[in-house]
Amino acid sequence: MTPIDYDGKTLRKMFGKPIRPTIPIKSGEIAGEAQKMAGGLSISGVQPKLSLRLDGGQLVPVARGGRFILKPQTPAFRELPQNEYLCMRMGRRFGLHTAPCLLLELADGEPAYLVKRFDRIAKGRRVEKLACEDMHQILGGPDKYAGSHEQIARVIDEYCTFAPLECQRLFELTIFNFAVGNGDAHRKNFSLLTGEDGTVALSPAYDLVSSRLVIPGEQEELALTVGGRRSRLRREDFLALAGRLGIAPEYAVRKLDELVALRNEYQGMIAGSELSADLRVRLAEIVGERLDRLGS
Repeated sequence: MTPIDYDGKTLRKMFGKPIRPTIPIKSGEIAGEAQKMAGGLSISGVQPKLSLRLDGGQLVPVARGGRFILKPQTPAFRELPQNEYLCMRMGRRFGLHTAPCLLLELADGEPAYLVKRFDRIAKGRRVEKLACEDMHQILGGPDKYAGSHEQIARVIDEYCTFAPLECQRLFELTIFNFAVGNGDAHRKNFSLLTGEDGTVALSPAYDLVSSRLVIPGEQEELALTVGGRRSRLRREDFLALAGRLGIAPEYAVRKLDELVALRNEYQGMIAGSELSADLRVRLAEIVGERLDRLGS
């Protein structure tokens, strides 16, 4: 992968200073590092995740106090780091509040996705943890794919400081996930974050990825239901969702139209992305077809 030339503002937002740290780990060493850190890092599904901290000019694995999460390539799904980095950028362009992230290279040149933890803040040399619970923890039960977006909205209504605003954010995130083919946004991908001032809100968006791109036979269009359905969704289904979330119709229409209007820009972002040529073509098709349904 050709290193991405990030500007100083992007690097400063990620690391607090305009540096591009190296990662002294090779792709073949990730699994071993993950095992060594067992108990201090999260391993979800087939993709190991390492907790890292910045040490001088390097990002190094740590069991505690990490401020970054590293997601490497996985043999099970092609180019997942490139996929997630692109979808996060597309989400940010739509106006979603997304976690800061980069696509960096491991020691052997393999690309890996790096995201900054939004539930950790630096206090001098200490790292302080903010209270953060995902919807699966809040709702309970064994199945993270159970439930609906309406159910998440009810949790927001109960716990969030400014619930109407957060329901708007939920709506925007839902239509974006549909647009990029993210059928894997389950209950663990929606979290409530308590800020330093005690305000409870939806966390920044994370784990935005086109699952349809890497699982062509994926059956469901969304992991959680909208109006009792996960598939064959169209514009009217999301307008009805907005009504159930207490969102003004004119706001929902405006957001849908804003998303559809990004078609050409999204196609350009996909064409210029780090994905392989065949995956770029396929993702452009997915996004184009989904935006067609959101626009009519």
